[in-house]
Amino acid sequence: MSFKDKVKTSADLLARTSMETGAKTQAKIESLQAKRRGDSLLHDLGAAVYIEHRLGGRPEGTRALMAVLDDHAAEHGLDTSPDVANWGAASAGPGQPAPTSAEEPPR
Repeated sequence: MSFKDKVKTSADLLARTSMETGAKTQAKIESLQAKRRGDSLLHDLGAAVYIEHRLGGRPEGTRALMAVLDDHAAEHGLDTSPDVANWGAASAGPGQPAPTSAEEPPR
């Protein structure tokens, strides 16, 4: 194998490796963007539910956000981490016990 052939083989290998790395990076970026979008939709849904239940808002906004969130979850999945279920432990102030599941959240 001549020097020219070795250089060409090395260049081809480098190009392939570079393209694979670029594709993996692009996939990671798209995954992070989808996660941020899902987090944003969950936040907006929480706000809509709060407005509906506490401020007399209309349920149509909540239903519309739920439909968008369902579509997003079907396409990208959704991170519903368990810390959401244990919100009371984090939101209880100093000297206050965390609310149990039967209690209302603090207002």
